[in-house]
Amino acid sequence: MSLSLPSTASSSLRSLRSLPIALTSARSYASLSPYSPPSSSDFVPPRRPTRPSSSEFFTGRPVFHESLSQLNTTINSIKQQLRVKHIYPLPSELPYINPPQANWISKEEMSTLFDIKLRTNTLRQVHELLSELNHLRHVSELSGNGELVGKINEVLGRYERIYRSTSESTGNAKEEEEGQGVDEFGRSYGMGRKKTSSARVWLIPSPSLLSSTSSEKTEVVDSEILINHIPLSQYFVRPSDRETILRPLKITGYLGAFNIFGFSRGGGMSSQASAVGLAVARALGVAKEDARDVLQADGALMRDTRMTERKKTGRAKARKGYTWVKR
Repeated sequence: MSLSLPSTASSSLRSLRSLPIALTSARSYASLSPYSPPSSSDFVPPRRPTRPSSSEFFTGRPVFHESLSQLNTTINSIKQQLRVKHIYPLPSELPYINPPQANWISKEEMSTLFDIKLRTNTLRQVHELLSELNHLRHVSELSGNGELVGKINEVLGRYERIYRSTSESTGNAKEEEEGQGVDEFGRSYGMGRKKTSSARVWLIPSPSLLSSTSSEKTEVVDSEILINHIPLSQYFVRPSDRETILRPLKITGYLGAFNIFGFSRGGGMSSQASAVGLAVARALGVAKEDARDVLQADGALMRDTRMTERKKTGRAKARKGYTWVKR
Protein backbone atom coordinates (compact mmCIF):
# COMPACT_ATOMS: atom_id res chain seq x y z
CA MET A 1 0.00 0.00 0.00
CA SER A 2 1.54 3.30 -1.03
CA LEU A 3 0.82 6.77 0.27
CA SER A 4 0.21 9.53 -2.19
CA LEU A 5 1.12 13.11 -1.34
CA PRO A 6 -0.77 16.08 -2.64
CA SER A 7 0.64 17.93 -5.58
CA THR A 8 1.37 21.01 -3.48
CA ALA A 9 3.44 18.97 -1.02
CA SER A 10 5.44 17.29 -3.82
CA SER A 11 6.21 20.62 -5.43
CA SER A 12 7.45 22.03 -2.14
CA LEU A 13 9.75 19.04 -1.65
CA ARG A 14 11.18 19.50 -5.14
CA SER A 15 11.84 23.21 -4.39
CA LEU A 16 13.72 22.36 -1.20
CA ARG A 17 15.89 19.82 -3.03
CA SER A 18 16.73 22.35 -5.68
CA LEU A 19 18.15 24.91 -3.15
CA PRO A 20 21.93 25.36 -3.01
CA ILE A 21 23.87 23.30 -0.51
CA ALA A 22 25.36 26.43 1.17
CA LEU A 23 21.95 27.84 1.87
CA THR A 24 20.64 24.65 3.36
CA SER A 25 23.73 24.31 5.55
CA ALA A 26 23.24 27.87 6.82
CA ARG A 27 19.71 27.07 7.92
CA SER A 28 20.76 23.96 9.83
CA TYR A 29 20.79 24.17 13.60
CA ALA A 30 23.47 21.57 14.28
CA SER A 31 27.12 22.61 14.22
CA LEU A 32 30.34 20.61 14.51
CA SER A 33 32.40 23.61 15.86
CA PRO A 34 33.30 23.44 19.59
CA TYR A 35 31.51 25.76 22.08
CA SER A 36 33.36 28.90 23.07
CA PRO A 37 32.13 31.06 26.00
CA PRO A 38 31.42 34.73 25.31
CA SER A 39 34.35 37.06 25.77
CA SER A 40 34.48 39.87 28.32
CA SER A 41 33.95 42.42 25.60
CA ASP A 42 30.64 40.82 24.65
CA PHE A 43 29.20 40.55 28.22
CA VAL A 44 29.65 43.25 30.89
CA PRO A 45 28.25 42.33 34.35
CA PRO A 46 26.24 45.09 36.13
CA ARG A 47 28.29 47.24 38.47
CA ARG A 48 27.49 47.05 42.13
CA PRO A 49 26.64 50.45 43.63
CA THR A 50 29.30 51.91 45.86
CA ARG A 51 28.83 51.43 49.58
CA PRO A 52 28.02 54.57 51.61
CA SER A 53 30.86 55.97 53.67
CA SER A 54 28.84 55.91 56.89
CA SER A 55 27.06 52.93 58.40
CA GLU A 56 24.28 55.27 59.58
CA PHE A 57 23.32 56.05 55.98
CA PHE A 58 20.36 53.66 55.99
CA THR A 59 18.85 54.96 59.27
CA GLY A 60 15.99 57.39 59.40
CA ARG A 61 18.15 60.13 61.01
CA PRO A 62 21.64 59.64 59.58
CA VAL A 63 23.12 63.00 60.66
CA PHE A 64 21.96 62.61 64.26
CA HIS A 65 23.12 58.99 64.63
CA GLU A 66 26.44 59.74 62.98
CA SER A 67 27.05 62.64 65.39
CA LEU A 68 26.26 60.44 68.41
CA SER A 69 28.55 57.75 67.03
CA GLN A 70 31.34 60.31 66.65
CA LEU A 71 30.89 61.48 70.26
CA ASN A 72 30.93 57.90 71.60
CA THR A 73 34.00 57.04 69.54
CA THR A 74 35.84 60.14 70.79
CA ILE A 75 34.93 59.39 74.42
CA ASN A 76 36.14 55.79 74.19
CA SER A 77 39.34 56.84 72.42
CA ILE A 78 40.18 59.53 74.99
CA LYS A 79 39.47 57.15 77.88
CA GLN A 80 41.73 54.49 76.34
CA GLN A 81 44.60 56.93 75.88
CA LEU A 82 44.23 58.19 79.46
CA ARG A 83 44.20 54.60 80.76
CA VAL A 84 47.45 53.88 78.96
CA LYS A 85 49.01 56.85 80.75
CA HIS A 86 47.52 55.66 84.09
CA ILE A 87 45.46 58.84 84.47
CA TYR A 88 41.94 57.50 84.04
CA PRO A 89 39.92 56.40 85.94
CA LEU A 90 40.75 58.78 88.74
CA PRO A 91 41.48 57.30 92.18
CA SER A 92 38.47 56.98 94.43
CA GLU A 93 40.34 58.82 97.21
CA LEU A 94 40.33 62.03 95.18
CA PRO A 95 37.21 64.23 95.20
CA TYR A 96 35.20 64.59 92.02
CA ILE A 97 36.75 67.19 89.74
CA ASN A 98 34.10 69.65 88.63
CA PRO A 99 34.90 70.85 85.10
CA PRO A 100 34.22 74.47 84.13
CA GLN A 101 30.69 75.05 82.95
CA ALA A 102 30.31 74.75 79.20
CA ASN A 103 27.66 76.69 77.30
CA TRP A 104 26.10 74.53 74.57
CA ILE A 105 24.10 75.82 71.67
CA SER A 106 20.33 76.07 72.01
CA LYS A 107 17.84 73.33 71.25
CA GLU A 108 16.75 75.02 68.02
CA GLU A 109 20.34 75.32 66.80
CA MET A 110 21.01 71.65 67.60
CA SER A 111 17.85 70.67 65.72
CA THR A 112 19.15 72.56 62.70
CA LEU A 113 22.58 70.96 63.11
CA PHE A 114 21.15 67.41 63.29
CA ASP A 115 18.45 68.09 60.66
CA ILE A 116 15.72 66.75 62.99
CA LYS A 117 13.37 68.11 65.63
CA LEU A 118 14.96 67.26 68.97
CA ARG A 119 12.75 66.22 71.86
CA THR A 120 13.58 66.70 75.52
CA ASN A 121 14.78 63.12 76.09
CA THR A 122 16.92 63.18 72.94
CA LEU A 123 18.43 66.53 73.90
CA ARG A 124 19.23 65.17 77.37
CA GLN A 125 21.04 62.23 75.76
CA VAL A 126 23.20 64.59 73.69
CA HIS A 127 23.97 66.80 76.72
CA GLU A 128 25.10 63.77 78.75
CA LEU A 129 27.65 62.83 76.08
CA LEU A 130 28.83 66.43 75.76
CA SER A 131 29.20 66.78 79.55
CA GLU A 132 31.22 63.57 79.76
CA LEU A 133 33.51 64.77 76.99
CA ASN A 134 33.85 68.14 78.72
CA HIS A 135 34.88 66.33 81.92
CA LEU A 136 37.53 64.36 80.02
CA ARG A 137 38.81 67.60 78.52
CA HIS A 138 39.23 69.10 81.99
CA VAL A 139 41.08 65.97 83.19
CA SER A 140 43.34 66.13 80.15
CA GLU A 141 44.11 69.80 80.81
CA LEU A 142 45.04 69.12 84.44
CA SER A 143 47.26 66.20 83.43
CA GLY A 144 49.06 68.25 80.76
CA ASN A 145 47.89 66.33 77.67
CA GLY A 146 47.55 69.15 75.19
CA GLU A 147 47.17 66.80 72.23
CA LEU A 148 44.06 65.20 73.72
CA VAL A 149 42.64 68.61 74.57
CA GLY A 150 43.04 69.66 70.95
CA LYS A 151 41.18 66.57 69.71
CA ILE A 152 38.32 67.19 72.11
CA ASN A 153 38.12 70.87 71.15
CA GLU A 154 37.75 69.88 67.50
CA VAL A 155 34.74 67.72 68.33
CA LEU A 156 33.11 70.09 70.83
CA GLY A 157 33.68 73.17 68.70
CA ARG A 158 30.45 72.66 66.78
CA TYR A 159 28.36 72.28 69.95
CA GLU A 160 29.71 75.15 72.10
CA ARG A 161 28.22 78.61 72.05
CA ILE A 162 30.66 81.29 70.97
CA TYR A 163 30.30 84.59 72.78
CA ARG A 164 31.24 87.76 70.96
CA SER A 165 33.68 90.22 72.40
CA THR A 166 32.68 93.72 73.45
CA SER A 167 34.01 95.26 70.25
CA GLU A 168 32.10 92.76 68.07
CA SER A 169 28.81 92.97 69.97
CA THR A 170 25.90 94.35 68.01
CA GLY A 171 23.26 96.81 69.03
CA ASN A 172 20.72 94.03 69.63
CA ALA A 173 23.02 92.34 72.12
CA LYS A 174 23.43 95.63 73.98
CA GLU A 175 19.69 96.08 74.09
CA GLU A 176 19.24 92.59 75.53
CA GLU A 177 21.85 93.26 78.20
CA GLU A 178 20.15 96.54 79.09
CA GLY A 179 16.74 94.81 79.23
CA GLN A 180 18.03 92.31 81.79
CA GLY A 181 18.94 95.03 84.31
CA VAL A 182 17.15 97.97 85.86
CA ASP A 183 16.33 100.79 83.48
CA GLU A 184 16.53 104.53 84.13
CA PHE A 185 13.03 104.56 85.64
CA GLY A 186 13.88 101.85 88.16
CA ARG A 187 11.87 99.12 86.41
CA SER A 188 13.14 95.55 86.28
CA TYR A 189 12.05 93.13 83.57
CA GLY A 190 11.47 89.39 83.71
CA MET A 191 10.09 86.74 81.35
CA GLY A 192 8.69 83.31 82.20
CA ARG A 193 7.24 80.30 80.39
CA LYS A 194 5.22 77.24 81.33
CA LYS A 195 3.94 74.71 78.78
CA THR A 196 2.57 76.87 75.95
CA SER A 197 2.14 79.99 78.10
CA SER A 198 4.50 82.94 78.22
CA ALA A 199 4.53 86.05 80.39
CA ARG A 200 6.41 89.36 80.51
CA VAL A 201 6.51 91.30 83.76
CA TRP A 202 7.85 94.68 84.88
CA LEU A 203 8.41 95.46 88.57
CA ILE A 204 8.13 99.12 89.55
CA PRO A 205 9.23 100.03 93.10
CA SER A 206 6.48 101.58 95.18
CA PRO A 207 7.05 105.01 96.79
CA SER A 208 7.44 103.42 100.23
CA LEU A 209 10.33 101.31 99.00
CA LEU A 210 12.03 104.26 97.34
CA SER A 211 11.74 106.44 100.43
CA SER A 212 12.92 103.77 102.89
CA THR A 213 16.62 103.31 103.63
CA SER A 214 18.49 100.03 103.75
CA SER A 215 18.38 99.95 107.57
CA GLU A 216 14.64 100.45 107.76
CA LYS A 217 12.23 97.56 107.11
CA THR A 218 9.90 97.91 104.21
CA GLU A 219 6.31 98.17 105.36
CA VAL A 220 3.77 96.01 103.63
CA VAL A 221 1.48 98.32 101.68
CA ASP A 222 -1.11 97.74 99.06
CA SER A 223 0.53 97.53 95.66
CA GLU A 224 -1.13 97.48 92.29
CA ILE A 225 -0.79 94.32 90.17
CA LEU A 226 -2.17 94.38 86.64
CA ILE A 227 -2.09 91.41 84.27
CA ASN A 228 -3.21 92.26 80.72
CA HIS A 229 -4.59 95.57 82.09
CA ILE A 230 -6.83 93.64 84.52
CA PRO A 231 -6.35 93.50 88.32
CA LEU A 232 -4.83 90.30 89.65
CA SER A 233 -7.92 89.24 91.64
CA GLN A 234 -10.13 89.56 88.57
CA TYR A 235 -7.82 87.93 86.03
CA PHE A 236 -6.84 84.96 88.22
CA VAL A 237 -10.02 83.94 90.05
CA ARG A 238 -8.59 80.92 91.85
CA PRO A 239 -6.63 81.68 95.05
CA SER A 240 -4.02 79.02 94.22
CA ASP A 241 -3.04 80.88 91.05
CA ARG A 242 -2.66 84.15 92.96
CA GLU A 243 -0.53 82.39 95.59
CA THR A 244 1.75 81.06 92.83
CA ILE A 245 2.34 84.59 91.54
CA LEU A 246 2.89 86.22 94.96
CA ARG A 247 5.08 83.46 96.40
CA PRO A 248 8.44 84.98 95.23
CA LEU A 249 7.51 88.26 96.93
CA LYS A 250 6.41 86.54 100.14
CA ILE A 251 9.50 84.38 100.69
CA THR A 252 11.81 87.35 100.10
CA GLY A 253 9.84 89.81 102.24
CA TYR A 254 9.07 92.22 99.40
CA LEU A 255 5.31 91.69 99.31
CA GLY A 256 3.70 95.06 98.56
CA ALA A 257 7.02 96.71 97.74
CA PHE A 258 6.54 96.67 93.97
CA ASN A 259 3.83 97.58 91.54
CA ILE A 260 3.61 94.81 88.95
CA PHE A 261 2.57 95.25 85.35
CA GLY A 262 2.60 92.22 83.05
CA PHE A 263 1.30 90.52 79.94
CA SER A 264 0.36 86.86 79.72
CA ARG A 265 -0.82 84.76 76.80
CA GLY A 266 -1.22 81.16 75.64
CA GLY A 267 -2.22 78.00 77.49
CA GLY A 268 -4.63 77.84 80.41
CA MET A 269 -4.96 79.89 83.55
CA SER A 270 -2.83 77.56 85.67
CA SER A 271 0.08 77.58 83.23
CA GLN A 272 -0.21 81.34 82.82
CA ALA A 273 -0.03 81.76 86.60
CA SER A 274 3.17 79.66 86.71
CA ALA A 275 4.65 81.69 83.86
CA VAL A 276 3.84 85.00 85.59
CA GLY A 277 5.27 83.69 88.88
CA LEU A 278 8.54 82.75 87.15
CA ALA A 279 8.72 86.16 85.47
CA VAL A 280 8.12 87.92 88.81
CA ALA A 281 10.88 85.87 90.47
CA ARG A 282 13.36 86.65 87.70
CA ALA A 283 12.53 90.36 87.72
CA LEU A 284 12.84 90.44 91.51
CA GLY A 285 16.24 88.72 91.32
CA VAL A 286 17.40 91.46 88.96
CA ALA A 287 16.01 94.29 91.09
CA LYS A 288 17.25 92.97 94.44
CA GLU A 289 20.51 91.02 94.55
CA ASP A 290 19.94 89.99 98.18
CA ALA A 291 16.74 88.15 97.19
CA ARG A 292 18.45 86.07 94.50
CA ASP A 293 19.92 83.49 96.88
CA VAL A 294 16.54 82.92 98.54
CA LEU A 295 14.82 82.52 95.18
CA GLN A 296 17.54 80.18 93.95
CA ALA A 297 17.24 77.96 97.03
CA ASP A 298 13.46 77.81 96.67
CA GLY A 299 13.69 76.90 92.96
CA ALA A 300 11.67 79.92 91.92
CA LEU A 301 14.16 80.90 89.21
CA MET A 302 14.00 77.49 87.51
CA ARG A 303 11.51 76.86 84.73
CA ASP A 304 9.16 73.88 85.03
CA THR A 305 9.94 71.88 81.87
CA ARG A 306 7.03 69.46 82.22
CA MET A 307 4.74 69.39 79.21
CA THR A 308 1.45 67.70 78.36
CA GLU A 309 2.06 64.07 77.44
CA ARG A 310 1.12 63.29 73.86
CA LYS A 311 -1.84 61.09 72.94
CA LYS A 312 -1.03 57.53 71.90
CA THR A 313 -2.60 55.44 69.16
CA GLY A 314 -5.32 53.16 70.51
CA ARG A 315 -5.74 55.25 73.65
CA ALA A 316 -8.41 57.77 74.52
CA LYS A 317 -5.77 60.19 75.84
CA ALA A 318 -2.11 59.86 76.80
CA ARG A 319 -2.68 56.77 78.94
CA LYS A 320 -6.45 56.43 79.36
CA GLY A 321 -7.83 53.35 77.65
CA TYR A 322 -11.20 52.64 76.13
CA THR A 323 -13.75 50.54 77.99
CA TRP A 324 -13.15 46.84 77.29
CA VAL A 325 -16.27 44.78 76.65
CA LYS A 326 -15.99 41.01 76.55
CA ARG A 327 -19.10 40.45 74.39
